[in-house]
Amino acid sequence: INAEYGGSDSRFEEAKKKPFVLLFYWMLQGVWVYLNLLPSLFMFYTEVKDNKYLYVSIIGWVIFLFGLVFETVSDYQKTVFRNNPSNKGRFITTGLWSISRHPNYFGEIVLWFGLFIAAAPYFHTNYAFFSVICPTLTAVQICFLSGIPLLEKGGITRWGGEAEYAQYIASVSVLVPFAMCCECYSVPLAAEKGGVSGYNSTEALEEPGV
Repeated sequence: INAEYGGSDSRFEEAKKKPFVLLFYWMLQGVWVYLNLLPSLFMFYTEVKDNKYLYVSIIGWVIFLFGLVFETVSDYQKTVFRNNPSNKGRFITTGLWSISRHPNYFGEIVLWFGLFIAAAPYFHTNYAFFSVICPTLTAVQICFLSGIPLLEKGGITRWGGEAEYAQYIASVSVLVPFAMCCECYSVPLAAEKGGVSGYNSTEALEEPGV
């Protein structure tokens, strides 16, 4: 949704100017998708027809659908917000974004773990359970590498001096809705001026969320 209606992703603007770098990113994303699909590939490979743990699979599919809906709704809300001219240059604090600063990322992590749980009862070998590393790596990438950290720093660059933004990041969980105790990435608040400090970035990426 964001790619179609929300404008370009500034994290890839430089890569677009370098064909080989862009190709590397493209191939990397293909590998990432394949790895995340490994649990379901193991499931499709099995010949088990009567599974006594079917209820576990059902729970997994429910979790998957919850994550998918959560991510889709949050992306849609962000798109609607961006398309409103009066919101140009501002950050979203409404809808699912009022309970998580990155609800789309939360939904994405949940759906991949849900897929693993749904597939697990059909694994025909114990080695297949190691595919849990796939959604785990996705969560690590989002929480600690190129996902949330980059966007949080970009938000600080753009609105770090605003008391409203400081209040937002101080009162809204960075990822898990309502769970301020489960922060995977923290932002230092400035004691003075009611703003946010701690970074020297000179170029904003984009507002929190993707």
